[in-house]
Amino acid sequence: MLALRFASKTLRVTSRPSLLRLYASAPNQRFVVPSHNLIKEQTEYRQLPDDSQYIEKFYSELSSFHSEIVKNNKIPYTSFSEFENDPNSLITELENFIQTKVYPEYVNKDDLGSQMVIKRYNDFLRNVKITLILNGGHTFIFDILLQNKKLFDGFDHNKK
Repeated sequence: MLALRFASKTLRVTSRPSLLRLYASAPNQRFVVPSHNLIKEQTEYRQLPDDSQYIEKFYSELSSFHSEIVKNNKIPYTSFSEFENDPNSLITELENFIQTKVYPEYVNKDDLGSQMVIKRYNDFLRNVKITLILNGGHTFIFDILLQNKKLFDGFDHNKK
């Protein structure tokens, strides 16, 4: 960990493979440096293998991020498919969501549950990136996954 001093602020710099993070000494003053463009060029859609499970285990996180997209006026889109022309902006918005909404709520808590939430969101971010790399950078798949989960849950509820 490296500490940088600027006038009245001390910044801690941590480096992770996916994102360089600068944390201000005050708890909610976070600076996010966006990662490089992961998807260089969108290619034809490639279906993921049925056993790939990259996003299926993160429906809760996907749903909460979707809710953020819908209600946040600073995000110009309301669905994942609207990010189709720029999948890197979806990754950036997800990184911002995790940094500004998830971390402030859970990072200062020492309990295991809070640490698990942060780990799940970090894993979710990593799996979103993997999914976009493998499927050619097509974001509409996340809308389809949410719709299918909702329909499946409806069928499952009607069965009982």
